[in-house]
Amino acid sequence: QVSQNELDWFHQDSEAQLKKWQQEKKEARDNLKALRGTVKKHTDTNERYLKTIEDKEKQYNVYLNTFLDTSNKFANEKVKLEELIKKSQDDCQECVKRAVKAEMSVLQNWKETEVWKLSGTIAKAETNLRMLKALS
Repeated sequence: QVSQNELDWFHQDSEAQLKKWQQEKKEARDNLKALRGTVKKHTDTNERYLKTIEDKEKQYNVYLNTFLDTSNKFANEKVKLEELIKKSQDDCQECVKRAVKAEMSVLQNWKETEVWKLSGTIAKAETNLRMLKALS
């Protein structure tokens, strides 16, 4: 009878242990299921972020290429404008030189004309003087 009691206790302990293990197994299964759900959520989130990053990187590259193209165009335009400014400045200096030469030529001609007029007046005055001397 003592053995039967011990056997009953052993069965009770075994059943309690079995229930405990089954409960732990159920909890572990639930934990595993929850962890799998969490992993799936994190994986989905990670994939969304990776796609967003790829899209943003593509957009960035488009903007960068557009910027570089525009920058190169403006740099080329700046070089052309600087060359035109230099050429215009050279042309302006040449025009100023020609204008000064033209003005000097006009003044020289004016001077020569006035000298010629004065020479004519002197010649007339000398002629008048000779006539006055001849008459006196």
